[in-house]
Amino acid sequence: MFEFKLFNIPVRVEPWFWLTGFLLGGGLSGTLNREVMMGILLWMIVVFVSIMIHEFGHALVCRKLTGVNPSVKLWAMGGLAYPNTHLTRKQSFWVTWAGPLAGLAFFVVVAAGCMIAYGFGPGLGVVSYNVYPGDHSVDSGTYEALTSMNRVTEQLIHSLIFVNFWWSLVNLLPVYPLDGGQIYASIESSQKKVFQLGMIVGIIVAVIALVQFNRMFAAALFGYLAFQNYQRLQQIGGR
Repeated sequence: MFEFKLFNIPVRVEPWFWLTGFLLGGGLSGTLNREVMMGILLWMIVVFVSIMIHEFGHALVCRKLTGVNPSVKLWAMGGLAYPNTHLTRKQSFWVTWAGPLAGLAFFVVVAAGCMIAYGFGPGLGVVSYNVYPGDHSVDSGTYEALTSMNRVTEQLIHSLIFVNFWWSLVNLLPVYPLDGGQIYASIESSQKKVFQLGMIVGIIVAVIALVQFNRMFAAALFGYLAFQNYQRLQQIGGR
C-alpha cells in the first residue's frame, strides 16, 4: 500500500492498481525484454499521472463546493474520489463532471505541446494520427514529425492521448457507476431508469468492443458493468 498527501488530500494507491496497469500495458505479451519492459513502465507512469489528474478534478471541485477534504484511492479498476460528506444533486453533478473535464483538459495540453514541438499543422496531424490510429494517409509534415520521433516519444504521445482522450469520453457513457452514469443519476430521479439505461448501454458497448474491435478487456469490463446494473435493478424492484 502506497499512501501520501497532495494538496492536503490523502491518496492511497493499492498494489492491484500497479498490477492492472502492468497487464494492460503488455504484461501478458509473452516477450518481456528490456524494450517491452520500458514501454510497460512508461504506460504505467502515464496511467498513474492521468488518473491522478482525473480524480483530483473530482476532489478539488468537491472541496471547493463543500469545504470538506475528500480522499482519493487508486485501485484495480482505476480511481475513486470519496467526498467524505453528503453531496446534493447539484454538487454531485459538477463534482462528477470535473473528472472527465480534467482529463480532456490534459489532452488539450498534450495536443498543444505537440503543436509547439512540431509546428501547428504537423503537430495537429500527430494528434489526429494518435486519436485515430491505423493505416491512413498523412501529409508530408505529419509524416516527417512521426518519423523523427524516437520510440519513447512515440509511446509517450500515444499513451497520453489514448488515456486522456478516449478514457475520458468512454467514462462519460451513461453506465453506472461510470461518471456518465453518475451524472445521469444526479439529474434523473428514477433509479430504475438509471440502471436500465446503464444495463442497455453496457451490453451494447460490450458487444461492439468484442465484435467490432476485438477488445476483450473492454468487452469484459462493460459486460460486468451491465451485470452490475442488472443486479441493482433487481435490488430496487420497480422503484
